This record gives sequence, C-alpha cells and structure tokens, in this order.
Amino acid sequence: MTRTTTPTRAGSGRIGKRLLGAIAGVALMASAGAAGARELSLQSTFPGGFPVLSESIDYFIRNVDNATAGQVKFKAYDAGKLSPPFEVLGNVGNGSIDSGWSYAGYWAGKYPAANLFGSIPFGPDAIKYLAWIYEGGGLAIWQEIYAKDNVVPMPCGTIISEAAGWFRKEIKSLDDMKGLKFRIGGLGGKILAKVGATPTAVPASEVYLALETGKIDATELSYPAIDQKAGFSRVAKNYYFPGWHQPSGFIEFLINKGVWDKFTPGQRLAVEEACKATSLWAITRASVIQKPALEAFQKDGVKVGRLPDTVLAALEKASTEVMDEEAARDPLFKKALESYRAFSAIYDEYNNLNRLK
Repeated sequence: MTRTTTPTRAGSGRIGKRLLGAIAGVALMASAGAAGARELSLQSTFPGGFPVLSESIDYFIRNVDNATAGQVKFKAYDAGKLSPPFEVLGNVGNGSIDSGWSYAGYWAGKYPAANLFGSIPFGPDAIKYLAWIYEGGGLAIWQEIYAKDNVVPMPCGTIISEAAGWFRKEIKSLDDMKGLKFRIGGLGGKILAKVGATPTAVPASEVYLALETGKIDATELSYPAIDQKAGFSRVAKNYYFPGWHQPSGFIEFLINKGVWDKFTPGQRLAVEEACKATSLWAITRASVIQKPALEAFQKDGVKVGRLPDTVLAALEKASTEVMDEEAARDPLFKKALESYRAFSAIYDEYNNLNRLK
C-alpha cells in the first residue's frame, strides 16, 4: 500500500522554525546592539527651528537609527549647547564632541580650501555640486583637508540657491556696496571686500540682533523660507537676488575619525547613505516652500528684486580674481579649484548640448 506524505508542508514547518529562529536571533542581536550603543553627540552650528536646515538633522538621525537597527544613535544639540559654533571642527577632532553639523566656510580661516566645500561663488547648482563631490573627486579632497584635524567630513544636506541678502538700504549701483558692513562668510566675504564692502563674521544665531542694532548693514543667511523664520523682514526692507555667493551649498557632517574607525563597514555605509538621502530630501523639500515666504515679505513692505546687472558683473569679476589669488597662496585650494574647474568643463559640455534655450 502506498503511503501518502506531505513533504511540502512538513518541509515548510522545518524551514519556518529555522526562519523564526533566525529572525529571533537577528532581533536579539539588534536589541543587544541598541542596548549597548553609546549615544553620539551631534553638535549643530545652526540655531534650531529653521525649515529644512533644522529638519534635515532629524531626518539624518532617523535614517541612521533605522538603517542600523539602533546600533548607531546620534543626539542633536542646537548651536552653542556643547561647543561655540566656530569651535565645532576642533572639538570634533579632539573628541570633546563626537560629531558636528556645520558649514565648511566656517573653517576657511584655518583651511582656505574649505571654502570650496561650503559654496562656490558663481558656481554650480545643487546637482552639479553633488556630481563633483561624488563623481569628480571632490569628496577625497575635502577629506584630505580635514584629516589634520582628525575629522571625517561629508555633505549631508544640499542647500538650493540662496538670496543675495537683506539690506537696510537700496542698492542701485556698485557705489552703494562700498563701506557696507556685510555679514557673510567664506569666499563671498573676500569678494565683497574687493568691491569695497566690509565683510563681518557673525554666527547665525546672532545675525538678527546685529542687523537690528546697526552693527551690520546687510546680511545673507539662506533662502526665503529660512530667512522668514529669522525675522529679517522686520529690520530690513530690501531683499535681493540672485545668491551669487552660493548658487548651492552643503550642510556638512563632521565625525571624529576615532569614532568613525570604530564603526563597522555596514555602519559607515549607513551613515554615508543617510547623508545622500538627506541631500536629496533637502533639495526637493526646499524647492517647494519658497513662494509663501516671498509673498509674506512683500506683504510686510519688503522690496524683493535682483541686484543690478552692473553689480553682478563686478562681483563675478572679483570672484574669479579672488579664487585665482587663493589658489596661488594655498596648494590645497589650488588642488580643489583645479579639480572643480576640470570637472565643470566635462559636465558642462554635455549639459550645454541639452539646453532647450
């Protein structure tokens, strides 16, 4: 007599038990990893509450937490909580804090080449900037610059084009720029100095008061949605575009090299991919929230417009001069600038063929 068997069901039962056991083992490992994970400090140089800029740090933390099953956890701190904003790079490097959330132009006093990783005046849009970093050799140079500080940097949020800035008085010609006390960092400050303005370093958290009290005559900060949160329309009534000094920019993630080296390859990959995701999210999110802010400014009596073409032409000329001068003084700046310019020529050749106008 032939006996009827059900190998499929019996096999499924054995496989199912093994699968459940494996899942339980993975869950146990993840739980143990999460329980033993040290919470890593992540000090921002930016004030809290800014659209996209502040939201991006939460987006990044959430993605790393999920991707590592809680084995890598960051806790964000607003500007100044653990370290003065302009000391974050050094304090990440010496291990006082584990990681930072910053803008590369802040470190230009120590590393002039860092400027090119915050923004490039009259330079790339957000997509082109990312392409240079990831496919044109930019990231390797960025990491080389900070290696002396025991810090590993990477872009972790891409900022779309900013405004040229807020001005207490109207700008009709280049003469109106002369003598202006202008809050701006990085290469933009050197360029403005070349046309007669006076660049001034003021942390983002202190800009409103400086503009209100007349300590500065003008400021740039970011794009309209962030500038609205800062409240500048209450103390300045002239808002100019385009953001010549920052056609796009990067939020930078900094991490102590010792901390980074202790991560597993999978954990490092999770952080890197979370930063890439944050950059994409920041571009798309920022692109759709500017119009309401502009409308609100106009209702407040702010004059929104473009800088005169003559002013932009003078700034562009000064920009080329400043970058060439910086390259002559600093080998790493020269290396980064030559890398970007070589990449730009390759990138533009194809894109120019595809322009519709």
